[in-house]
Amino acid sequence: MLEKLKSNEKLKDKALKAVILMIILAVILLTFDVFTQNKDGRKQIMDEDGGVESQLCSILSDIDGVGNVDVMLRYDEDENVSGAIVTAEGADSPVVKNHLINAVMAVFNISSTSVEVFEKKSTVESKEDNDD
Repeated sequence: MLEKLKSNEKLKDKALKAVILMIILAVILLTFDVFTQNKDGRKQIMDEDGGVESQLCSILSDIDGVGNVDVMLRYDEDENVSGAIVTAEGADSPVVKNHLINAVMAVFNISSTSVEVFEKKSTVESKEDNDD
């Protein structure tokens, strides 16, 4: 068979076209699979020790004016985030509060009504309250 393929140019050309066609079909199938897997393209990765919350706290605290942040997330039955509560020292500012809401909405693709932001006691106020 291999001898026949080497000597016959027509057969060699057909075999090459068949291989190219199979490669093109494989690429099309893989592309189709990637685009139909998940509409929004994001997947949430959770671990038992609150990795999502701590990672979100770290990112939110980098926003100008936010200060110290704590986050609690609520998950639905499919383990997607369906709501969030954020406490931040700088949340008394409407601009900072808006930035926090927008950041959480963007990360988890949830509506603004599913995100609540509250002002957090600063560490100075907490110490004064404990001294009384």
